[in-house]
Amino acid sequence: MDSLAQADAFFSGRPEAWAVFEALRTALCARFPDTQLRVMKTCISFDDPKPYCYVSMPKRKAQRGIVVTFGLRERMESPRFMMVVPISKSRFTVHVLVQDAQEIDGELLSLISLARSQR
Repeated sequence: MDSLAQADAFFSGRPEAWAVFEALRTALCARFPDTQLRVMKTCISFDDPKPYCYVSMPKRKAQRGIVVTFGLRERMESPRFMMVVPISKSRFTVHVLVQDAQEIDGELLSLISLARSQR
């Protein structure tokens, strides 16, 4: 089974999450054509060749959409950030809840691009 079919199975029964994921996948693959998907049990990574972004399902069933996770080298604040977890003094994991494809905008894509350049 190819990675896109695996991703489709990952979102089985959650068409709204699939639509948001597909918008993110399209945007990231357009920016970074060598991106490969790796579907795991609890998340999907975007690799080029190392992972630079992850997508998972929200922990609460009531939340719709997807959680986009990426790493940054400096702490940043944004009202869009669901959580920022310090990994070390110079590494932070950022989680962003994306509930609609329209939220995949220049700001989010720029942050993911920054994360990709800092890995």
